[in-house]
Amino acid sequence: MYFIKKRWYLLPLIVLLIAGAVSAGSAGAAYLATNRDTKLPPDKVTYDIVNTDEFEKIHETNTMVYYYREDRDVFAIYDKRNGYTWKTGLDIPFGSVINQQVMDAETKEEAKELAIPIEEGMNTSYTAISNSILTVEYYEEGTIKNISSAAKDMVESELVTLNDNPATRRLDVNFMNLEVKVKVYITLEEDSIRYQIKREDITGKGTGDVLALLITPFLGASGGKTKYYNPETEMYDIIEDKYMVPGYIFVPDGSGALMRFQNNNASFSMYYGDVYGPDPAQREYFDEILMDTVPLKNPLMPVFGVAHGNGQAAFVAYADSGAEYMQIAVRPEENLTNYNYVYPRFVYNVKYWQVYNRRGDGYFTLMDTPNRFDIDMTYTFLSGDGSDGSPAADYTGMAATYRKHLLEQGILTPQPAEEAKDLPIRLDFIMSDMKKGVVGMDEVVVTSAEDVGNILREVKDELGITNINAGLYGWQQGGETLAKPDSANYYREIGSKKDFQELITEFAKQNIDVSLARDYTIINREMLNYYSNAARHVNSWYLELNKMILLPDNTPVYLYSYATPERSVKWFETQKKRQSEYAQSMTVKGMSNILTSNYDSDGVISTVSEAITLFQNTFEQANKELKLNFEAPNMYLWKYTDRFLQSPVSNSQYVFETDAVPFLQMVLHGTMEVYAPYANFSFYTQKDILRMIDYNVSPSFILSKEPSHMLDSTPSADLYSTEYAQYKELIAKVYRQINEVLSQVSGYEWSGRTVVENGVIANHYQKDGMEKKIIINYTEDPVTVDEIPVAPLSAKVIVVKEVQ
Repeated sequence: MYFIKKRWYLLPLIVLLIAGAVSAGSAGAAYLATNRDTKLPPDKVTYDIVNTDEFEKIHETNTMVYYYREDRDVFAIYDKRNGYTWKTGLDIPFGSVINQQVMDAETKEEAKELAIPIEEGMNTSYTAISNSILTVEYYEEGTIKNISSAAKDMVESELVTLNDNPATRRLDVNFMNLEVKVKVYITLEEDSIRYQIKREDITGKGTGDVLALLITPFLGASGGKTKYYNPETEMYDIIEDKYMVPGYIFVPDGSGALMRFQNNNASFSMYYGDVYGPDPAQREYFDEILMDTVPLKNPLMPVFGVAHGNGQAAFVAYADSGAEYMQIAVRPEENLTNYNYVYPRFVYNVKYWQVYNRRGDGYFTLMDTPNRFDIDMTYTFLSGDGSDGSPAADYTGMAATYRKHLLEQGILTPQPAEEAKDLPIRLDFIMSDMKKGVVGMDEVVVTSAEDVGNILREVKDELGITNINAGLYGWQQGGETLAKPDSANYYREIGSKKDFQELITEFAKQNIDVSLARDYTIINREMLNYYSNAARHVNSWYLELNKMILLPDNTPVYLYSYATPERSVKWFETQKKRQSEYAQSMTVKGMSNILTSNYDSDGVISTVSEAITLFQNTFEQANKELKLNFEAPNMYLWKYTDRFLQSPVSNSQYVFETDAVPFLQMVLHGTMEVYAPYANFSFYTQKDILRMIDYNVSPSFILSKEPSHMLDSTPSADLYSTEYAQYKELIAKVYRQINEVLSQVSGYEWSGRTVVENGVIANHYQKDGMEKKIIINYTEDPVTVDEIPVAPLSAKVIVVKEVQ
């Protein structure tokens, strides 16, 4: 977290040129950036030489020099490219020990000599955590506690060399108070450090009490306060803020979020991002009540990062194993400590409410069988502003690095480069759902198969949009809510099997892909019997998802559950067998981003790890026959994803999230089609259109022939504005604006993104020696970039370099 002593006076060349080429076109009010925007980069960081006298040099590569301090359990990692030194911990002494030595001094002079500065707000436990490579959270007498590999007492740790290779090490940690031993395999790579922990290397009588493992929680931390000894009062009562390193934490919340380092005036709660979403079967209680119509977003990928300064130093961290049990945790400054920091938390056990009667009485306990998985975590260090062609030390470089890793792993595959073509548009249709009738249930039909055909013809012929794909929701008898996932029953007012086959076949001949959409995970008792279909909580009760607060008072069903992964796969396979005879693709909801384990009274039946493997095997085979359209799929399904639907274009808007960035879209670009959320749900303002251009996503709408108020008494009441007649002109407007810009970079590589000024973004694209920039002007004033005027609230393509 330090640099060789020198100062940087020059901005990165590309930023300098862009900034110098921009001028405001009017004297309007300055653009007020919010946490929905990406703001100007952080300030440059100033830095000093790091003293490594207390460290032992253990390995050197062409890029890095690795040091280790055994008494504090800290790696110092010196980056030759920029003179920056990262430390895996704060590398601080135990303040309580120093303070006691001072208090025990026999004279004032001796006390002054012993009184080195110490940390403010860091007790013995947190001092150990701040230095540690590994911290264990455990459960004791109803309380969650922690102990670290750098603890003052009751822990022994030793770093050993493996096979006489200085690049391969193992940290052996003995947590004596827990009776737990852990072996951490550490590989010192060219520009990365890698940590691996095998489940069989967590041993001892106390393993059942281990809740989670935390890896280098204070790597990249910024902030802190120092306490100095006051000779006059003979106490540590002089407190000063440490230098707050300018920079930010990146987390994959939604499209991506930055949390800039700052001193907070209030205490914030922590950010916990459950990678791939929380496991419903391991929640604290078996029943969950949905309270918010806009739920928090779960990370779709196991990656995070930290940037220090502006294009100077950063790291990106990602998990290749254990991701389904990983949380990304961020503690903002004033949350227990004076630091901002981020770390991975790998969950081995959870506390849950064991119910023993129908009234819900019970008690808290831990799972009898902890989660079994291996950890494989890599931290790759980035340097510079990217002008030399290497990934920049910022969120764009983190995205490029992670994208490269996924390409190397075969998780992502580049699509063949094509000549400029029109952007695709996604037009989904809600066809029917159920409401309570005078006797039983009534099916509410708002779109028929014939209506879909008429609307698609009109969009193609009258609006002139030809690159279309569509998904049909609620196409079965029983509607979107009550039809069994594997049902082949059709409702005459929607269309017969023949009607759907003819619809799909007719438009396939026009290169318009129409697919049948289905949620294979969320179920309810009105739909089917839970026995052998629904997943059970670790307490052996069926999982329950209560939507009463969100749904209309007279809705036919408000209690839902989750299908077992095995049952979801069986239903999908049944539909695939039918649809592959005439369809080009299938649209999958639920299975794409919901993972659940399954239990009974005897214990675990299946784990989320097994669910991932099951889904991957299933979709790998299906993808050989059909294209797969997934709603917001988790990373483990990207290999089989042709269309990424409902891509988030914002984050969860936590108050300490300062910026929104298109990290997800930069990782995925050029490997699949990526679609924005439905534009007809408050995502159609001019700024929203610009955001789709900025994030390089295609527009999507969900439509119906009849007015959407007909769905008011159904569980689909949240689709409150879908009537095609109302959106015909908006579809044309949104599509034409986005297509006019993005079609000009079709087949190009998205190579970078810079903030020209607050409210003005430059996205950089390259292909075969050609360079283009898309300037997005979110402000209400005209701007000039590279001597090219850009109108208010508009986007323009600028050719930077033409092929000679």
